[in-house]
Amino acid sequence: MRFAMSLALVTACAAVVLAAALRTAQSSELAPAAASVAGLLSPADEGGGSNGDQRNCPVATFNQRNHGEDNGNEIEGRRIFMRENCYICHGGYSGGGMCPSLREERPEYDRVREVVRNGTPNGMPRFPELTDQDIRNLATYFETLRTCQEPTFTHWWEPVPTR
Repeated sequence: MRFAMSLALVTACAAVVLAAALRTAQSSELAPAAASVAGLLSPADEGGGSNGDQRNCPVATFNQRNHGEDNGNEIEGRRIFMRENCYICHGGYSGGGMCPSLREERPEYDRVREVVRNGTPNGMPRFPELTDQDIRNLATYFETLRTCQEPTFTHWWEPVPTR
């Protein structure tokens, strides 16, 4: 009897998880937005598809005046996001959870630097160990959210992430 009840409970939980995963997979929140709508393209890139991408996907560019000479690297930014466990509060793809979504209104570099250095009164901790380069990398990652350039790997510990 106990086994049958346990089996029924596990099956019900699996069904709920599967339904949630299916709903998330069909969600438009995780879908890439057009980079020109998001304001990430330079005027020269707005034609899209000129880079040979078969999906006709425009290439996101980074606004150099906001970030100085070194614009950072979105791969390393994603790696930091995963390594520092930001996904626990902000969601695996930065879509929010118990903390704000970073996908809709991507934070500017100065705001990222301020929050990472000082934390927030709402509970985000400070990250004093992160370097200025780490913060630029995070800001670059946030700029690529909902674009074709967005890295989505989860195996941050691998030199070249496979997943």
